Amino acid sequence: MAMGMTLYVSDLDGTLLQRNERLSEFTLWALNHLIERGMHFTFATARSNHSAVRVTQGLTRNLPVIVYNGAFILEGPEGKPLFRAGFTPEQAAWVEKQAEALSLWPVVYAFVEGVERLSWVRGKETPGQAYYLQNREWDKRLRGVSSQEALYQGEAFYFTFIGEREALLPLYQQAAAQPWLTATFQQELYREEYWLELMPKEATKANAARKLQELLGCDRMVAFGDAINDLPLFEAADVKCAVANAVPKLQGAATEIIGSNEEDGVAKWLLRNVSLPKPPQKKVSLRRFKESDLDEVYRLFRDTVHTVCQMEYTREQVEAWALPVEKWDREAWRSSLLRHFTLVAEDETGRIIGFADLDGGYVDRLYVHRDFQGRGAAKALASALEAEALGQGQARITVHASRSARGFFEKLGYRAVKDQRVKRPHPETGQMVELENTVMEKGLKQV
Repeated sequence: MAMGMTLYVSDLDGTLLQRNERLSEFTLWALNHLIERGMHFTFATARSNHSAVRVTQGLTRNLPVIVYNGAFILEGPEGKPLFRAGFTPEQAAWVEKQAEALSLWPVVYAFVEGVERLSWVRGKETPGQAYYLQNREWDKRLRGVSSQEALYQGEAFYFTFIGEREALLPLYQQAAAQPWLTATFQQELYREEYWLELMPKEATKANAARKLQELLGCDRMVAFGDAINDLPLFEAADVKCAVANAVPKLQGAATEIIGSNEEDGVAKWLLRNVSLPKPPQKKVSLRRFKESDLDEVYRLFRDTVHTVCQMEYTREQVEAWALPVEKWDREAWRSSLLRHFTLVAEDETGRIIGFADLDGGYVDRLYVHRDFQGRGAAKALASALEAEALGQGQARITVHASRSARGFFEKLGYRAVKDQRVKRPHPETGQMVELENTVMEKGLKQV
């Protein structure tokens, strides 16, 4: 795929976010890694910008984002509007009239005296609405009011009704027949209640994504989603990727079914399919390991396994492989690294970007920092270990290569001897977790 010509747009909840409404460590690393190297990535969500900022903390946002299901395109940390869709007073009055006739009380998103507010009538909350509001106590936009008149004040741009399906269905049917409305009606993710969301007709993820695509000059769009409100986005996209946990209707509209949100499906698809220019080679210097390097080396190991290696292993496997910093056997690592021939690789600033250790003719560990993959550090470390093994009189050198590292060692001339499985206890459950690696070896020639 041509870099700079493709816009990648992902939904958040149920697609990019995990069930805990956060980005996993792996997804966060993968997205920032690709964005830093030139990928045009953004998200399109039903959330507000305030909410999206919270759940995507740590994500590099170098492009405008789409919020409120396409009602806004916002740019920069301050959320400068590039596009904004709102209701006319007559349209808002129609919604008020229909809601009143059905005894429904929405959450109204509007600009009240120029300030964005999220209003509801106190005492009229449905259980689902109450749950929603209780989980937003941090939100400074909250505006509980005491009357219908106050509820509909301001310039409305979004109405959300939360309740039982049967109670909301009549209003959905009425709204869906209006040519100036966009209505989405679906069950809330991980909950029993239904959400009916009403927006201006031009407020769709598809419309906003097309505007952003044109603004950026991209000629292709790849979209990722899981729910009914992602259908318009799929219609605008050239490649439509539904996560494995997506609703059947969206899967039916998809060109590809990818891994679920809990499996980091979007991030793994991007890492496999987005072509990137090769990163520049780094000037790498090697030195012997010192005991004072120990904590930094372990953090590098743990972070690399939990990101780079998760492309080939499950989250459960990497958790058993690289333990949390508070649970690792520090003494075992210290003694083995000091006993072995251990080298660390540093960049121009003196930062440790990799390490490797040799026990006789066996490469025990070789890891490169997750942000310095493919920049020459691993090859430099491997060559130095081979030279040391040769100097020790070893006829061959062996390694137990992970799935992630096998290709690297094959390029260096190692051959596979056998696949094997090892078991390690999971740090939380204590259950034994099976990990597969490959015994590989390379003959060493005396010069």
